[in-house]
Amino acid sequence: MLALRGFAGLDSTSGDVVRAVWVGVTPLAVGCFVLWLLRLHRIAACTALVFGTIAGTVAALAAVQGGNEGALVGISLTGPVVTLGGAVLGIAGAITVLTANTRTAISPGGAP
Repeated sequence: MLALRGFAGLDSTSGDVVRAVWVGVTPLAVGCFVLWLLRLHRIAACTALVFGTIAGTVAALAAVQGGNEGALVGISLTGPVVTLGGAVLGIAGAITVLTANTRTAISPGGAP
């Protein structure tokens, strides 16, 4: 996080805000899943789309900046790569939900 703060040009106050907000990533992901369970599929998909875009962008920046081998403090690539993979899957799922035909009518005779 320290390397990202320096890369993005954030001072210590802005960096602390970003770090505090980043803690909310997991509850937001759980919130998307709870919305899905409550059958609010489109709201969950829109939330996941926004969340995945933000988390994926930050994870991609962290993965790119994580390659400083000579630095005293660096970023482990495991976390950002896993977060980026989850963000890509979340975005793909959200797009699938938003573009899918959600309802099909079935007549009592069995033929659609």
